[in-house]
Amino acid sequence: MAGEDRDHRNQTVEDLVQVCRRLYDAIDRLDTQAAALVNVSRNDLRCLNLLATAPMKPSQIGKELGLTSGSITSLLDRLEKGNLIKRDRDPDDRRGIIVHPTKHLFETVGPLYRSTVTKLQERAATYTQSELDDAVRYLSDATTAYEESKA
Repeated sequence: MAGEDRDHRNQTVEDLVQVCRRLYDAIDRLDTQAAALVNVSRNDLRCLNLLATAPMKPSQIGKELGLTSGSITSLLDRLEKGNLIKRDRDPDDRRGIIVHPTKHLFETVGPLYRSTVTKLQERAATYTQSELDDAVRYLSDATTAYEESKA
């Protein structure tokens, strides 16, 4: 690879790293707004974000968040008191519990996240299929890099 091409490639890689940082900061600010809307901590919001995808058992939430069962119980108590989650019996295990987000949660923070999704979809519509495929691949690889990072 010629020197000029290598310099351009190195700069492009650095630009990608910087854009990832900007993306992380933007997501962080959006999540801060969402947490304020429902009056919860950022860690509590992480739990709500997990539940927005699918109902979960408390033990699954604890594993995902790295919290003890006692901490999860306290977290779920706070979220239930705020009408953000509900706990139901697990239909497959009479002793088990399944945690669901409430309609109130989606009505409160839903518009904030929906507006972001709409803006992302509008921007994505301007890309070719090949560009979208490359973007998905890169973001997936970047996510894996973050997940594999160790302190």
